[in-house]
Amino acid sequence: MTSSGPILLNPGEARGQTKILQLYPHVELFSEGEPPANSLFILGRASPTGDPSGQDQLLIVDPPLDIASRFRLDGPAAILFTGEPLPVGLPLLQTQPGGAAHIRVGEHFIDIHTQRRRAVVHLPALGLLCSGDLGSDQILPSLAEGSDGDEELQTLRLLARLLKQRRLQLMIPRLGNPTRERETALMRLAGDVAYLHGLRRVIPPLAAQGDPLAQVLRVAATLVPPERHT
Repeated sequence: MTSSGPILLNPGEARGQTKILQLYPHVELFSEGEPPANSLFILGRASPTGDPSGQDQLLIVDPPLDIASRFRLDGPAAILFTGEPLPVGLPLLQTQPGGAAHIRVGEHFIDIHTQRRRAVVHLPALGLLCSGDLGSDQILPSLAEGSDGDEELQTLRLLARLLKQRRLQLMIPRLGNPTRERETALMRLAGDVAYLHGLRRVIPPLAAQGDPLAQVLRVAATLVPPERHT
């Protein structure tokens, strides 16, 4: 599969269950696998007229792990992860935890809300929201080692606020099916909140009283929302 936009696969690199969706000029969604792993490609042209004397810029949110070898990257390219960064052979866009960065890639303005372990990427003018492992219909929120869930709940509140205050064209989880429906997106976030509150209420007392790990995991499994029992 090839594209005339920012996603350029090397010859012979198309695979099964791969989709490329043009969301806007110079903005494309790359999805692959089942459940789909999603990557957002944002291309910044050197100038509105395509001046050949300049260089295009490319930002990839949650890139595939084989991005450097499988894709043809013309000009400067940087990557950004909504979760823990992984080594993929490309420069990582640096952000400061605890704040919001506002950057521009070509004609596209991007807000990056960064916390210690995750980031929310928002293109407010386009209504695109990259939610990481939150708001997915396929996976549950992940808790980093030592986390009590506060950061995850804070990020869920941020996502809900952005959904309510801004127009939504597409919410894109790192893994799972994107959604265009605001009500669906909010329901997913509500399910994540309920799951995390359940963990905080039930698991620490079990661990404190020394229950075996297998028992703790069995109890945790009962907190999984019914629609995600797959």
